[in-house]
Amino acid sequence: MIARPWDRDKDYATLVKWWTDWEFGTVPKECLPPSGIVVSEDGKDICAGGLYIGEGTQFGFMEWIVTDKSAEPKTVHKCLKLCIDSIMTLAKDRGIKLVYTATKEQALHKRYQKYHDMVLTESNVKTFLRDLD
Repeated sequence: MIARPWDRDKDYATLVKWWTDWEFGTVPKECLPPSGIVVSEDGKDICAGGLYIGEGTQFGFMEWIVTDKSAEPKTVHKCLKLCIDSIMTLAKDRGIKLVYTATKEQALHKRYQKYHDMVLTESNVKTFLRDLD
């Protein structure tokens, strides 16, 4: 397995395919954070996630965690572990003290707590978005 920084231009088509496969909707490329990780195994991209860093703060927001829907579950599990751990390392290396994330995916709820030492801080939350375009 290899974790590498994502390239928004080169990796965007892969991310869009994965989001579409999972019926997540599509995030405009210019709205993705510059910092992110893609994990591959045997030359095939398996998962990715991004890290927004609050300008002038030591706060990060991990978002857009997504996997290749056709990948083997065992492979996805290992690759997601490396991806999220790599995002946390990226955050530490950038001086981040708090990393926040939000998801409705039950599997990620369990994963964040069991494998990544994250603490559940809110439940029954509704999120809102306004497209200014």
